[in-house]
Amino acid sequence: MMRLLLRAMVALLLMSAAAAQGQSFSPAAVQKPDIKADLLTGHTEAGGSDVWIGVRLNLGPGWKTYWKAPGDTGLPPEFDWSGSSNIVDAEVNWPAPSRLSILGFETVGYTHEVLFPVRLRVRDPAIETRISLKLAIYACSNICVREERVLAATIRPGVPGDSRSAIDAWRARVPQATSDMLSVLSVERSLTGPASLRIEVASTRSLLQPDAFVESDSPLNADRPIVTFDHGNRATLTVNLPGETAESLRARPLTATVVSDDAAVLAVSPAPQSGGESATGSKRPRPAGDVPGGIFALIGIALAGGFILNLMPCVFPVLSLKLLGFVHGSAAGRGEVRKGFAASAAGIMASFLLLALVLAGMKVAGASVGWGIQFQQPLFLGGMAVVLSLFAANQLGLFDVAVSSGFLTRITGIAGGTSTASHFWSGFVATLLATPCSAPLVGTAVGFALSQGTAEILAIFAALGLGMASPYLAVAAFPALTKAVPRPGPWLAYVKRFFGAALLATAGWLLLVLGEVSGRLPAVSLGAALALGFIILGLSKGVIARKTAIATATIATIAFVLAAIAPWSQTHDRAQIPWRTFSSSELRALVGAGRTVFVDVTADWCITCKINKALVVDRAEVAGRLASDVVPLRADWTRPDEEIARFVREHGRFGIPFNIVFGPAAPDGIALPEILSTASVSAAFNEAAAASNNPQQK
Repeated sequence: MMRLLLRAMVALLLMSAAAAQGQSFSPAAVQKPDIKADLLTGHTEAGGSDVWIGVRLNLGPGWKTYWKAPGDTGLPPEFDWSGSSNIVDAEVNWPAPSRLSILGFETVGYTHEVLFPVRLRVRDPAIETRISLKLAIYACSNICVREERVLAATIRPGVPGDSRSAIDAWRARVPQATSDMLSVLSVERSLTGPASLRIEVASTRSLLQPDAFVESDSPLNADRPIVTFDHGNRATLTVNLPGETAESLRARPLTATVVSDDAAVLAVSPAPQSGGESATGSKRPRPAGDVPGGIFALIGIALAGGFILNLMPCVFPVLSLKLLGFVHGSAAGRGEVRKGFAASAAGIMASFLLLALVLAGMKVAGASVGWGIQFQQPLFLGGMAVVLSLFAANQLGLFDVAVSSGFLTRITGIAGGTSTASHFWSGFVATLLATPCSAPLVGTAVGFALSQGTAEILAIFAALGLGMASPYLAVAAFPALTKAVPRPGPWLAYVKRFFGAALLATAGWLLLVLGEVSGRLPAVSLGAALALGFIILGLSKGVIARKTAIATATIATIAFVLAAIAPWSQTHDRAQIPWRTFSSSELRALVGAGRTVFVDVTADWCITCKINKALVVDRAEVAGRLASDVVPLRADWTRPDEEIARFVREHGRFGIPFNIVFGPAAPDGIALPEILSTASVSAAFNEAAAASNNPQQK
């Protein structure tokens, strides 16, 4: 009882300091702490979009500040970057803390000095970035104070910071999933009764006073661990969580930072599934045994979803590859038709199975997995832009070079020809380009598959491929279907040019996404190289004055139009909808405050996301709500982001678009379908806000 009373007194002191908004709560005889805060600039990572800076605190003798999970009492530092320019996101990294025991309290934090490494994601690496940080520091000695500092710095393109070594030294102290010295052997939580966490660790040398600090998606208390050693370099840490039960933590993930000597490692205990519920209470994909019909029902869903994928807008830019198969097939015999369409189906199946193997391997290795994540990789984007440009060059007549053998001839056969290899690679490429967006039933199938083992992933992805390939298999089985397509004639030359332009537009879109993922320089350089390639091909054909001029003008026009649309879209967003950058902590705070929140998980490579945005989200009815009583949070998944990946997985999804609405009547969220409608979004807003007593919500 005495300990609880002391906790309450210290907590009250801290809250009073916070309420004072910068005024120290201390007797006149006690001198205020001499806290020094600096903003350090480091280096820019490859690509130019990620910049490292450091927030350094010098607290002075006898003073301490707190970690993100402060323990019995205390509050962590608060970082407000809203006054900055050219910053998309700021990720604060927390170095491994120490246990600080005062008056029977177990608190967690830092003494004397700490530097918080911060990864900044800048919007445009080519322009100046101005950083303005409003920092709130909670510090304690024999008194507790709240201090505020306003720090500023400027990052100029191409000018390295002067504090990289200091920032890197503190980055090395940020706990990671693996460590050269420490390794986590197992993490178990109690399933009944009082809550506890049992962590087994091993070290490459003798363990010295190992400790563990537990955090979750909302604050909890954690006692000092009970340590049981085994031969000096292995130990089991049992952490009791007072005030909690196994049942109360059933739907919450737990993360422990285990420290020993100078090493630290993360031990993660995901939220166990119970009745198909996730850590936030949203429905997860259930195990096959819990799905009516088991795995066979999911295979049926995957077959239907794969077929629907043929009709999705993210597939439309590459329909020319499929339609040309029909055109060429209409003039061939039934045997050739069967062979061509069977080869296209084989390409689709091979592509899906390759994706399944890659995703299964990544999952086994512990990496984030999801549908369409290859569009976050610059090498994939650049490679696909080159491949589509080759297809386009063939359709524009720049690539059928009359040579008897060699690499160019082989490429000619693949890039839109009529050979079996051409049909196969057309199906293969079309599938890879179809994966940026989810579709009805596809999200359900993929979500289930990626929550299971390798065998289930392969089975579901094979069914998706079979569903997408089913129209080709139908034509292969009944070649007479191609009679509905007109015979080749002079009109085919115009169709091929149209298809070539469509493929160039798709290549231009990929270059725009590449610019968002890795910066403007790689995208512009690759675009210039492709344009030069078109000129060289035109010269080799002797048609530079006509066809190459048309091709390069088409590229320039498409690139200009797409680039103009992108800035207009961003400006339109800012003018109409006050989007905030997604973070799990802000989402929890907003929902806890009784607000209705719309979370939009999107990416520049997701065409369905853009369709949803243009047809539903940006329209007056939805945009009006997002500018008034509903808080809009945008989770940009254009590049890899573990926080967004974790949020999507927690809600049983592994692909985008993903939209979900939270509110007083829906704290666990109302997940929306992949294809939005104004009616479904508005209904979710009203349902989530139904229990609100907040006037702003009405």
